[in-house]
Amino acid sequence: MLTSFSSELTPEYFYICNTYTGKVNNKKKQPIKQPPKKVVAAPPKPTRDYHLILLWVIIVAVSLIRYRLLNVPFERDEGEYGYIGSLMLHGVPPFKDAYSMKLPGTSFMYAVLMLIFGHTSRGVHFGVLFVNAATMYFLYNAFKKIFNSFVGLATATVYGFMAIGLVFDGFAAHATHFICFYSSIALVFLADFMKSGKTTKTFLCGLMLGMAFLMKQQAVFLLLFGGLFLFIFMKFEKKQSLLEIFKKMVVYGVGVFIPYLLVVLIVIVTGQFHSFWLWTVEYASTYEKVKTLEGIGILFDSTFLPAWQYYYYLWVVGVAGLVVLYWSPYTRLQKQFALFYFLGAACVMSAGFYFRPHYLIAIFPAIGLMTGIFIEFLVVRIRRGMKVLKSPVIPFLFLFAIILITLYVNKDYFFSYSPREVCNIAYWGNAFNEAPEIAKFIRSDTHDTDKIAIMGSEPEIYFYANRMAATGYLYTYPLVEDQPYNIMMQDEMMHEIEKNKPAYLIFCNISFSWLFRPGSPTMIFNWGTKYSGDNYMPVGFADFYSNTGWTIYWKEAIQERKPGGQPDSYIVILKRKPEPNYKL
Repeated sequence: MLTSFSSELTPEYFYICNTYTGKVNNKKKQPIKQPPKKVVAAPPKPTRDYHLILLWVIIVAVSLIRYRLLNVPFERDEGEYGYIGSLMLHGVPPFKDAYSMKLPGTSFMYAVLMLIFGHTSRGVHFGVLFVNAATMYFLYNAFKKIFNSFVGLATATVYGFMAIGLVFDGFAAHATHFICFYSSIALVFLADFMKSGKTTKTFLCGLMLGMAFLMKQQAVFLLLFGGLFLFIFMKFEKKQSLLEIFKKMVVYGVGVFIPYLLVVLIVIVTGQFHSFWLWTVEYASTYEKVKTLEGIGILFDSTFLPAWQYYYYLWVVGVAGLVVLYWSPYTRLQKQFALFYFLGAACVMSAGFYFRPHYLIAIFPAIGLMTGIFIEFLVVRIRRGMKVLKSPVIPFLFLFAIILITLYVNKDYFFSYSPREVCNIAYWGNAFNEAPEIAKFIRSDTHDTDKIAIMGSEPEIYFYANRMAATGYLYTYPLVEDQPYNIMMQDEMMHEIEKNKPAYLIFCNISFSWLFRPGSPTMIFNWGTKYSGDNYMPVGFADFYSNTGWTIYWKEAIQERKPGGQPDSYIVILKRKPEPNYKL
């Protein structure tokens, strides 16, 4: 240290020091030899990040596919989120006039997207286009920091193309899309914490995972993943004391709970805590029990068989990445991250063992991560055996091959099918294409202050009609499920309809709209037949035949319905009869 310091001292330095100490040498000063000037090399030009360029190309490609499908109409879940989001924009607090066992995060996101992009299904889908583009970008940045640029690119690519898949209902705006959005931001903060150690990063990571939990409760498994990995990192990688770990974990926990506590505070202040607790805790806990092993098997087969048919190569590569993880050249910490993240995402996907197609979207970032790991592992093995393959483009060729296969397998869906065809393929037997027409008719024949009621689970009609529901039961599934609140819920729905006297009553005889099962209580059907006969008259029918699809008949055209033919499903649009005028 002294040698290094002394070498920088010049003769001028000693002369000044001697002057102040009275020890100036009066001898003739010798000319001072200037040290040779050092030639400073110009700083190297920053290298271009080709991974980032490719990422933006892929984001644009995925976004163009999404843009072509913006006009696919809402399905039930979207209708629920859209209607509740509309209530929020009008100042109606959660759980007041619309009941749901889901936390209000996704409905809030719908409200934000509608506020920015328009109060239409197209506006929401346009907003999700940007949400998913941002998710891809955040996934790239997170895994670039935790692993490397190629793994980040592979993760974003696989997520982008799978999250829009037809067999996953990826063209829609599902809660799992928003779970992936917030969790990807959380991963960026987690990666920043691993680099900087700043406590604020743990708070922000927890906050974003708390927002993911608001989107849907299944995201709780990602909260557990985040907490577990933070503990492993601080304890075994950084060797921090238990006190230091405890402080940062508390900060992480505060971030996690803030979004949920904010919702609890809102429902308490607005007087909706009872409804909130009943639906999101008490009923939700019974909902998880409403299934059998046979039902779980049916759901698993109906979801995974199409997913396997269209994306078997990605499932194989993703699982292969999990298998070779142990032999990969990554650090122990990176391997632990990959394993626990995969397990957390798998739990989100399979929560409750319902295996809905869009639930699978939650695992796509983990499949992308394992795909990147497997490709790098494979390239290393190939290069050991074939030393001529030293080009850095080899990993990109494997990724490019995956993209080409995906585009080929989905070519009709990506480039040919119209939004109406996509809806029919994904939801055959449901009236989602017909819902806007039904809603338009109702809207044209009612006032803004009129209410309507739907006996069935078709909340998208409420959204399109832009009319208040006469009942908070947007879904009628709970009324016929084998759960302890079904009779109470039927009573409440009947009472609300009778009290609010809706201008229109829509009865949906669609199996998917009720999921009626043997032993389900039938009180509401008996009541509905008598109540509608006494107070309403039919003004429209929508009939579904499995070989021809849906046909709608209005007013006089009702006479044209197929005589003697019983449709497979139907919707009856009933208008309230005029109130009798009594003269004194």
